[in-house]
Amino acid sequence: MRKAVNKVVSLDELAELVPEGSLIGLGGAWLSNHPMAAMRQLLRDEVGNLHLAETMGSMDIDMMVGAGLVSKVTFSMVSLEAFGLPPHFRRAVQSGEIEITELSGLALNTAFEAASRNIPFLPMASLGLSEFPARQPDWYAKIDDPFTGIDLLAVKALAPDVAILHARRASAEGDCQFDGPMAIDPEMSRSAKRLIVTCEEIVSRETVEATPHMTKVPGFLVDAVIEAPFGAHPLTHVPLYGLDAWELRDYAAAAADPAAWPAYLERLRRESEDEYRDRTLPPDRRRVIRNLARAGEPLGEGAR
Repeated sequence: MRKAVNKVVSLDELAELVPEGSLIGLGGAWLSNHPMAAMRQLLRDEVGNLHLAETMGSMDIDMMVGAGLVSKVTFSMVSLEAFGLPPHFRRAVQSGEIEITELSGLALNTAFEAASRNIPFLPMASLGLSEFPARQPDWYAKIDDPFTGIDLLAVKALAPDVAILHARRASAEGDCQFDGPMAIDPEMSRSAKRLIVTCEEIVSRETVEATPHMTKVPGFLVDAVIEAPFGAHPLTHVPLYGLDAWELRDYAAAAADPAAWPAYLERLRRESEDEYRDRTLPPDRRRVIRNLARAGEPLGEGAR
């Protein structure tokens, strides 16, 4: 029997695994399940010149751009949803401060999928009158289906230097379990040269083996696993907690105000993750966001 390898590291060690200038694939989508604790730690350690790649980015990208740590973003969407456009990302794009590569959501997912299969591209259906192929000729190429002759688009593979995901729980050996929205996290886990997973808790191998249907990322893919309770906060990690609208509102207001942002950023840089949780998650607020996650009913057969 092969000896089990303990892959647990502390959040403080994250910067040692993410070199300056890395292309980082980020898990999560919309306002759900982004690796926010990892982003806060990279911000504290000022790991810069990063190229961030994410299908549907949010506060994670905007915060890192606002900290001056990003040189390029590959994306299909970056949004704070009901809280508006991401102020730092919008400003940096309009000013030319960062380089961007905008692809359709399907194309970017296809690019990660191609890398996960270790092939240089994958085909997808034509985008019709879309301007994407003409605007991004380095990423799209017209090809003919060899069987039917119809027009297709080839999308180039995108293999991150590092992928960072956030999971419900993981074993010390790196088997990662999910119990809610996963976006394309399983596909991204296979596309990256190095995979780091933060999780709400480290559990025993026996706990993982008792619920094999939840294991979506096997340990042999994982290079490091980090226990980070509330690691997606202030965004959602269903079924454990919902959106912390108070903190996201405060972030959006500070990010949009050049006079307020430096103080907000400096506070993030100074405080540890434990101090961040103590400040932003007093008991009453923890109870509210946990209840928010429990309040929704899953859509079952015949649901409207």
